Amino acid sequence: MKKMTSSALSLLALGLLSSACMEVRIGQPAKSKNNFVSNATGPVNTEIGDEKVKLHVVSPSELQALKLEGKVMNITAEKAKELFDTLPHTNEKSKTVNKLQTNSELAKQQSLILGFPVGLIGEQSIFGAVITKVSDQTNETLGGLKLTDLSPLHVTTKISNENGVVALSLVGCSSGCDEESAQSSVIDIPIVSVSANMDIIYLDLTTLGSGLDLIKMLDPGGRYTKLTSISSTTTMMDYSVSTLVFDVLTVMVPVGTTDVEAAPKTEFTVRWYLKLNSAFNPAFTARAPTEGVGFFKTERSASPKITRFSTTDFGKTVKYYIKNVPEKYKPIFAKAFDNWNVEFTKILGRDFLSYEFLESTDPRYSVIIPGDIRFNVLEWDLENVAGYGGLGPSIANQFTGETLSANVLIQGPTIMKIYTAWYGVSQTANKLIADGRVGEANALMAKFNHETAADLAQKNKMKFAIKLGSLEMNVRSQNAELEDPMAKKDFEIVPAGVSFDEFMAGYFTDMLSHELGHNLGLRHNFKGNLGAFETGEKGSVSRSIMEYLGRPYRYLDTIGLYDRMAISYGYRGVAPKHLDWFCTDEDQGSDKASLATASPECTKSDATSDPFSFWEKRFARAVDLMVDLKSPSMPAWNAAEISSQVDAATTGIVAYAASAKNTAATWTNFFGKGDRPERDDFAGIRAFVIEAIKKKICNPEIATVIAAKESAEAMKLAQENIEALRAQVAETAAELSDITATELSCK
Repeated sequence: MKKMTSSALSLLALGLLSSACMEVRIGQPAKSKNNFVSNATGPVNTEIGDEKVKLHVVSPSELQALKLEGKVMNITAEKAKELFDTLPHTNEKSKTVNKLQTNSELAKQQSLILGFPVGLIGEQSIFGAVITKVSDQTNETLGGLKLTDLSPLHVTTKISNENGVVALSLVGCSSGCDEESAQSSVIDIPIVSVSANMDIIYLDLTTLGSGLDLIKMLDPGGRYTKLTSISSTTTMMDYSVSTLVFDVLTVMVPVGTTDVEAAPKTEFTVRWYLKLNSAFNPAFTARAPTEGVGFFKTERSASPKITRFSTTDFGKTVKYYIKNVPEKYKPIFAKAFDNWNVEFTKILGRDFLSYEFLESTDPRYSVIIPGDIRFNVLEWDLENVAGYGGLGPSIANQFTGETLSANVLIQGPTIMKIYTAWYGVSQTANKLIADGRVGEANALMAKFNHETAADLAQKNKMKFAIKLGSLEMNVRSQNAELEDPMAKKDFEIVPAGVSFDEFMAGYFTDMLSHELGHNLGLRHNFKGNLGAFETGEKGSVSRSIMEYLGRPYRYLDTIGLYDRMAISYGYRGVAPKHLDWFCTDEDQGSDKASLATASPECTKSDATSDPFSFWEKRFARAVDLMVDLKSPSMPAWNAAEISSQVDAATTGIVAYAASAKNTAATWTNFFGKGDRPERDDFAGIRAFVIEAIKKKICNPEIATVIAAKESAEAMKLAQENIEALRAQVAETAAELSDITATELSCK
């Protein structure tokens, strides 16, 4: 493994330092009232931990005082040198030593120094980091970076001694790892002092701040964030639940700022964590992926394992803390947990999840936050805005797959704003339709979609790739496998007769059950709708809560047969009985090459048990919106506004022709309906697809409706719209398959 850049070295150093999970006694440090130690109040000389484990934390000035008292010695002392010679060493000479300097003497005085127990040198640990806080409450670019994390690394601490520079070295493997993998030195951290009784080495965190310039890693010139960092400091340590955590705070100001003191500040917090390997559950059994169900997998192991919570903790539940949820929706949030427990009771014989609503007045409220590896948190996010509706990432041991922590973030205020407006417009539109004023209803929905689409278009515009040397951080809000449907811009009318409260109860139950499914290890399943039975009852729209359904269907979705089968495998090892019920993000086709081999029954954009019929109806809907077949009024929509829906419908239908030779044998819900061709009649399937498209875009009724429009302007727009639709369909079909424009011509 290559040595990492200085900024990355500094970042990784923070994780290494957190290995000090051992009782430390030196001097008479004052008892801390709680585990948190901050640099905010000045010099520090204290202990953190519990009755079994205590750690010594000091500021630079306090460490100097201990030296004067003879309780700490310099690393050049003969006893210190003898100690270093006896400790485990790296097997290779270090080429890089962290020599970063702080930019501010004040920062140096306020930073923190940690005593690392000599007894832990040579021990194995795992560590990583999570972005837990962004102070800017309006910036969606930065808000979307919340919960970005570095997957846990398995490391061993050793001593490096090169050219008189003694350091603590982090040795480990970052990818393709197993017990036989070569171990390489990742980072060396200079040792600044040794305790007089030689049981502690002291590591200075002051150098970490200047190297941890996360904004420069994300956006070097401030092009997207419009910010540049002015300081980055280790600000907090805490120890509990067998885990040590550190916060590093980066302070930013607008690019081009000349008066830094007066400029508005944006703060960005990264929380590092560490667990000794001995803290993990020895009874947990790693489980390999299997065909038929989809779980997230470990990233660093040579033999990937599925990720899941342990079921062997003496019957204990996996506890979540729920924060900020409005009183009205607390029963709905609780219902999502209860629904999963119903399934786990069938599979494990007991409830598996538990939850507690944490009020803002609770002393634990500021301690228990999303991204802290010690807790599982579900939060209605009042601090940051982002482009997703819900996000459900988790963090797992990369050798075994045991999930260490999981979080769910809900963009509650944004959701309520959008969906309240959508329901109000839909209610008016439904009344207009009931009165026969279809044109006005279409115009109303077109206006709402146009305005909402413009707003949503600003979300998720920036895509970051954060690499720390050879390590890559996971920007969770950008991961396709965690993508949330709020980004979809087609707001259809809410089904008539469904109240706002009824819809939102179903919507939130679906969203939370879906995100908890991600936490439990489950990936998206875009074949869930193939098991739909469309009765209008709960659960009739899909056999999987991990489906990605449109808004008119989401409020009816529940945990289904596929989800039970998947959980039975992940948590009991029961082999799946149905191997054709699952497909996920990377199984979809998106261009000519991938559509030729991807099943047309695998797409996140369809619904119902018969995707082909679904796409036929979407075609009909697009034609209706662009021409307004039900009234003489001018169409409320133009070609540009319907373009994405036309592309989706074209892709959905053309995929059947494009992939028939390669995938027809696997189709489960196409054949045996009406006049559809036989499974091995590939030419017949192609001809059937072409005819299905032409029936929609070449319907003779279109010309009759256009001729009957109430004005020349209405006729002109309707004609332009249908011509644009036909041209777009022909272009998309040719791009994705061998179907030509001539074959789709209406002449």
